[in-house]
Amino acid sequence: EDVDLSGARGVLVNITAGLDMTIGEFEDVGNTIKDFASEDATVVVGTVIDPEMTDELRVTVVATGLGALNSVKVSLTDAVDTPQIEIVKKAVDIDIDYDKPTVLRNEEQDQQKQVANSDINMEYLDIPAFLRRQAD
Repeated sequence: EDVDLSGARGVLVNITAGLDMTIGEFEDVGNTIKDFASEDATVVVGTVIDPEMTDELRVTVVATGLGALNSVKVSLTDAVDTPQIEIVKKAVDIDIDYDKPTVLRNEEQDQQKQVANSDINMEYLDIPAFLRRQAD
């Protein structure tokens, strides 16, 4: 009703028709919507089959972003200077006994991890966080 839908950035279309609706009619509606929407618009088209409707087609359109043509697009990468981060890899001074099989070396590391994890009170962690916060 006297609303200019050209340049819409988001369009939701619902087509309600009877069992006699053809694929060609569906495509015609989709092409008409794409003609008035902007090139980078998100268009979602859905259908509802109403067996009581015959020789009839009802199209409902919801459009968003109608004022987007007048807005200015700003690229965030141009506006902000990002500092460069230099990654330096350091050598680790660990004496690894390569004469011992890997399985045995990994087993020792797993045992050390288990000892560290045994200090955590597991019953406390079994209670969901939102309930723990309420109890505080």
